[in-house]
Amino acid sequence: MTEFMVRLAQSGHRLARHLDLVPLLHEAAALLRELTGADDTLEPGDWLPGWEEVCRGAPYVLVDGERRLVCVPVMRDGEPCALLYTARSLSGPATGDALDIIAVFANYVAAAITNADLYRALGQSEASLRLVTDSISDLVAMVGADGRFAYASPSHSRELAREPDRLVGRRVTDFVHPDDRDRLESALKGAASGDKVEYRLRTGSGRWTWVESALRPAPSAGGTVVLSSRVVDDRKRLEDELRLRATHDPLTGLANRTLVAQRLAEALADPRGADHVGVLFCDLDRFKAVNDRLGHEAGDDLLKQVAARLRQSLRPGDLLGRFGGDEFVVVLDAVRDLAHVAQIGRRVARALDDTFQLHDEPVRISASVGGVLGVRRGTTASAMLRDADAAMYAAKERGLGLIEVFDDDASSRSLDRLGLRSDLLGALEGDQFAVHYQPICDLGSGQVVAFEALLRWTHPRRGPVPPDVFIPLAEETGAIVPIGHWVLERSCRELARWGTGGGRRVRVNVNLSPVQLQQPDLAHELLDIVRRSGVDPGDVCLEVTEHSYLRDDVTESAAVLRSAGLHFALDDFGTSYSSLNYLKWFPIDLLKVDRSFVGGVAANDTDRGIVRAVLAIADSLRLGVIAEGVETEEQRSALRGLGCAWGQGNLLSAPLTPDAALDLLAGRHSVPAS
Repeated sequence: MTEFMVRLAQSGHRLARHLDLVPLLHEAAALLRELTGADDTLEPGDWLPGWEEVCRGAPYVLVDGERRLVCVPVMRDGEPCALLYTARSLSGPATGDALDIIAVFANYVAAAITNADLYRALGQSEASLRLVTDSISDLVAMVGADGRFAYASPSHSRELAREPDRLVGRRVTDFVHPDDRDRLESALKGAASGDKVEYRLRTGSGRWTWVESALRPAPSAGGTVVLSSRVVDDRKRLEDELRLRATHDPLTGLANRTLVAQRLAEALADPRGADHVGVLFCDLDRFKAVNDRLGHEAGDDLLKQVAARLRQSLRPGDLLGRFGGDEFVVVLDAVRDLAHVAQIGRRVARALDDTFQLHDEPVRISASVGGVLGVRRGTTASAMLRDADAAMYAAKERGLGLIEVFDDDASSRSLDRLGLRSDLLGALEGDQFAVHYQPICDLGSGQVVAFEALLRWTHPRRGPVPPDVFIPLAEETGAIVPIGHWVLERSCRELARWGTGGGRRVRVNVNLSPVQLQQPDLAHELLDIVRRSGVDPGDVCLEVTEHSYLRDDVTESAAVLRSAGLHFALDDFGTSYSSLNYLKWFPIDLLKVDRSFVGGVAANDTDRGIVRAVLAIADSLRLGVIAEGVETEEQRSALRGLGCAWGQGNLLSAPLTPDAALDLLAGRHSVPAS
């Protein structure tokens, strides 16, 4: 029998998982034999029945005949989970030192189990686990009341590489990092059993290494403390990694939302700061388009490139963080005034001016930036982030790639936007929506050939809400999916009614949101709506915008709808560089020339040239063309001169209620002819 024994508790603890620790503990047998004078002839047999209930966490000695059994429990969560014991004859004294040294090894076992749990929980390899468990007997030492080593075991750690005779008699703090000496001295003076302290210890090679020492007052000598120390460099590195994961974005390496809020709060609370604190809230414009068109891998690559550029544009003391998705936040410490915040914001926006390369394709992107100024000890981090977000949305409403610094109006708009977002979710059930229909006419005769369905929202308190305000909110919340289905159903029902009362066959154009286009059951759901209404699918045209950034996986649904008879129109044609690509792989029947070109077609050579080019493309591909935003007779005349047959706009007719549209079809009033 070995002179050093380990007995495992059978009380429901999980030590059985860690049997790989037992061989390591047996390696300490030689040291125990030297310190306790143990013999190896004792057969303990059934000496220790129910030891878990007996020991209560304190070292003790059992006597049987001419033998003593020196026992020390290993405590885990306040309960014994293993027992270390060594036997010796009664002829020798059972010294307090023996109990102290065995207690040291008990501390080793408990610490090793804890580290084993940590590594296994993180999915580390067994090799990594071994790095921790191998260090459970790095250094055992006794430190006297004078702060000097009274005893030191041989180092079992290559990291420490210290010979015992070079430690005994020396002050402990001679080997401790200056920044950690006070902490260790304080721990030694007030040591209680189970206390632990971490500090950096100089190794034999002169390198600093992190160690953790478990402290236990020695019962045999007043003021003497037993230190069981082990190298924890691996654990410290692991803790640093976990801390990094908890506070940094894994994709870009930037501070995450948690760390940004924490640093901002610290800056605002710093009484030493004389200047103000600023925040910039940056949101990439049309980032989703890159994700949808080039894939998420390209989107991630773009985010990393953006992060690198933004980091280079900032001052050394500024903190850049990724708040989530395509949102970035900058904490500006020591800014003079709001103009200073705006100046840095413009520099941040300019950092994105140059083209990005993604998968050998040039991509341009901009950021809308909101800025806010905060007074130290006068505002909160959450209020500043909210107001910077408000300013960013104010910038985005003005256009892309712009900056807006905080003012009360921007804050009011933000709160107003949040209120609308909430109210929108109940607008459909509250019967607050209506559909109006704008005629699409022959530019020569004025005859109606189709109607475009336009959604309108009348808020019970606010009154009419503009579509360019509530449609983006509906897309953000996902409410656009049921709303869009409702618009299609309502439009098809009206189309069926017009067919019986108007006596003339027309088509209805219904807009499809980019969010709807991504739904997996799009074709089935839309076809079901059209067929239930009783209208001919060939009389329904679905309008998609170039800014929908249609993906390849959408074309399957589009092909099903097109084969069923529905038509597709490409809205806002000419406003995106990807226009021609859409014509190659999406089943488009009609092109709608954007109103930005129609507005200058009568007087501007460039706009006229663009419209002429669109008409030429459409003619070569046998597509129809509709000019949007026809407001004057000069525009209509110019469009007709270029060969454009159809148009819509206030010159021809404003959007109409369903009954007014029926009156128009029935001839009770008419669209003016040219």
